[in-house]
Amino acid sequence: MDRLKIVVCDDEIVQQKLMKALLEKYLLENEMQAELKFYPSGQSCLQDSREILDADIFLLDIFMPELNGIDIARELKDLGTNGKIIFITGGNDYITEAFEIHAFSYIQKPVEYEKFAKVMNAVVHCLERARYIDIIADREKRRVYLADILYVETLGRRLVIYTKDEELETYLSVKNFMDEYGGNEFLQISRYAAVSKSRIQRIVGRSLYLMNGKELLVSEKYLPTTKKLHIEYIHTKKVANV
Repeated sequence: MDRLKIVVCDDEIVQQKLMKALLEKYLLENEMQAELKFYPSGQSCLQDSREILDADIFLLDIFMPELNGIDIARELKDLGTNGKIIFITGGNDYITEAFEIHAFSYIQKPVEYEKFAKVMNAVVHCLERARYIDIIADREKRRVYLADILYVETLGRRLVIYTKDEELETYLSVKNFMDEYGGNEFLQISRYAAVSKSRIQRIVGRSLYLMNGKELLVSEKYLPTTKKLHIEYIHTKKVANV
């Protein structure tokens, strides 16, 4: 996915260094990039709230003097952050409060890489599904989550976005859509159309069938790549579910 923004708040320097090492190892192994911000206290974290409200992930130590991780999380939520909150703690004292805040996860110390990576995999997957595109459709601003898109196609000068429930028209080309939002989730099947990989049921000849039965035509030029990437996607999903 796109570059992540991750905030770490922990009053212990040793723990900050550990989290930095764990994050750098995870990012390197998964070929991901991220902007990392570290804070030694809840006060310093909240003082910088304007700069971090758009963070994707907050790793907060619960046990800190004055403002603990729960306090910080509540304040960040009140300020409007949509970032995923993961608590790091040495005990179970605040587990009820953590769930009340709708924290994404709760990791107990000592934090070992295996369980840290498992939580990171889950939160990254969640963030990928929550990615969205803001468009102007019928003169109104609309937010469309990429996970809801079945396929897109160009009709004239407009891009039609097909979801399960509606069709939305906006001014955007398929190329621009793929460059900006396609990532690893969509397949371009012609100059004028792209399909969500997760919505493909099968490909027979040049006919591509979606899970809802809709048939789309794959252009001759894109057919070899479409079949290859579809097979790779299926294989990846099977391996992930083993």
